[in-house]
Amino acid sequence: MSKPALGILVGGGLGILDGLSAALTPEARPILLTIVIGSTIKGIVTGGLAGLIARRKQSMTLGLLVGLVVGFALSALAAMGQPDHYLEIVLPGMLLGLIVGFVTQRYPQGTTRMTRPGSVALGFLLFGLVSASTAAISQSATPQSVTPADSLSPVVALVGRWTGTSEGKPGNGTVEREYTRILGSRFIQLHNRSSYPAQERNPKGEVHEDRGIFSFDKARKRIVLRQFHIEGFVSQYVLDAAEKPGVLVFTTEAIENIPAGWRARETYIMSGPNQLEEVFELAEPGKDFELYSRTRLTRVRAHNP
Repeated sequence: MSKPALGILVGGGLGILDGLSAALTPEARPILLTIVIGSTIKGIVTGGLAGLIARRKQSMTLGLLVGLVVGFALSALAAMGQPDHYLEIVLPGMLLGLIVGFVTQRYPQGTTRMTRPGSVALGFLLFGLVSASTAAISQSATPQSVTPADSLSPVVALVGRWTGTSEGKPGNGTVEREYTRILGSRFIQLHNRSSYPAQERNPKGEVHEDRGIFSFDKARKRIVLRQFHIEGFVSQYVLDAAEKPGVLVFTTEAIENIPAGWRARETYIMSGPNQLEEVFELAEPGKDFELYSRTRLTRVRAHNP
């Protein structure tokens, strides 16, 4: 086996292992396939270049240096826009480069020369892999592909447009709601409109509207929802740490423009991929939560999460 072919084989194999190790990070699991593909391409390119160098010049120092530099360059490109995971991406890439640099200089022992047509074919192959690697790494560095791996993943299932009905103290009404990613997909925006026609429990009827923003507080490692209501209330919720499959519970830690001591709780229950139930509860100062409204929604349009 020629040195370039050996480098491609070893680099690709190590790249696959490196990419699969991302499964140990929960927020990276939604894009694990993209990570594995990008890591494999990086390994193949690094190994192929190290093998070409080793075929032309027998120097362990040069081989290690080339592998280290190429591994660092490709990994640093992949780490762009991901400062929180910079070392997790760059250090394995550099280690991969050192390994393929060593292997291609050390093996095979004999001098295996490649024919000119073979060299040209390998050159075109590496050029294509470099181009594909650059495209894949650049794409993985953009916020759109990074954010599915961020810690907003528990609420990503809400993204889309929903319609349904609501019942409770305001009466019976209809609801239109939409969750969308905004600002480079680093946040999720909520836009809700509930309409209650005139009825016994609400003689005048009403139209309620609120908007909210889901964000991730890195210091507390908790998802925060800031919700702004047309009535002037501003509620800041925090996702409860104890998560249950398909259930999200947000409890207020502060409410503006309301007497002190009031609390609110929003519980989202996903009964299916396109079925959502929301239970909204309020608690007066010193009292337990009481049901205020129950909303049942059906997703009518999905957005790219």
